[in-house]
Amino acid sequence: MRYGIVLTAVAVGSLVAGCGGGGTKQKTAHSSSPSASPAAATLTEAQARAVFASYEKVNNEANSKVSDALLRQNETGPMLEVDLAGNKRIRAKQESKIKPFYYKSPQFFIPHGVSPAWFAVLAPVTTGDKEYVVFADTGGGKYKAAMGAWLAKGQQFPSIARGADGSVTAVTTGPALDVGTRLSSYLSYVAARQKAPEGFAPGPLTSKLGQRWAKDVYKINSGNRWRGRSEWAPRTQPVYALKTTDGGALVLSPSVQALVYTAIQPNVWYKPPTDFYGLGPKRYYHRFRGEWLWTFATHVPPQGQASVVASGVHAISATGS
Repeated sequence: MRYGIVLTAVAVGSLVAGCGGGGTKQKTAHSSSPSASPAAATLTEAQARAVFASYEKVNNEANSKVSDALLRQNETGPMLEVDLAGNKRIRAKQESKIKPFYYKSPQFFIPHGVSPAWFAVLAPVTTGDKEYVVFADTGGGKYKAAMGAWLAKGQQFPSIARGADGSVTAVTTGPALDVGTRLSSYLSYVAARQKAPEGFAPGPLTSKLGQRWAKDVYKINSGNRWRGRSEWAPRTQPVYALKTTDGGALVLSPSVQALVYTAIQPNVWYKPPTDFYGLGPKRYYHRFRGEWLWTFATHVPPQGQASVVASGVHAISATGS
């Protein structure tokens, strides 16, 4: 995954409606799960290391060439969607090319008996940030990077349960798998200044993220020129969950944040955050919808509040008139 900087507080941008305005760049966005299957092939750690090394090599080449074709060879799902949008912005000269990156001392988590097969990696990159990445079998033993998230500052990666052979256990049933749906609802409520459902520990990727957007939405709506909202919705892709040593789960899931505004006065225009430049025009006069694709890694304990420990985010679309 190329996009997704460790987030202490997301820079949501200074959105201004009316006769002028601008935005600051954001610093980088399920109830189903892969089913258990005794026939699913299980990789050895050596094989997983080879997949991971190839991913690093091909991704750096794709970044250097701004190549969609190479990304498609190497990625799938939300990660591919995010990176294709990034390439579009790079070609429009709205985003810088990605510098080479290299991983150090990766830890591998290879569950047995899941189909389609998948495995996860936690590894620091040369910047010192830690990325959590899932690789999924896309057919015929061809693994591609599917989703990833970056450990947030001050957050701890939960301890993953291991068997005597070093394998980990995929969580394929239970309420933990719905945490992405519950998190999307929680963030949407907070951003709307409404009482949010309980169940999430406060932090940079929960209460603070929603509160920053609540302030931003209030600023736009209070101008009485535009009316809108920001809300999150879970994606339908499978979640990837591993059993933790406390009997809970670490769940990686995607969500889309939509920023939706409609003009309520004539002769006004809206300039969205610069994240969306290159995906659509820089000004909108009647309506605007922009979307960020988030990936959240959430630790769901057997009891108590869930903690969102890692995330990745990038703008993926901008539409309107």
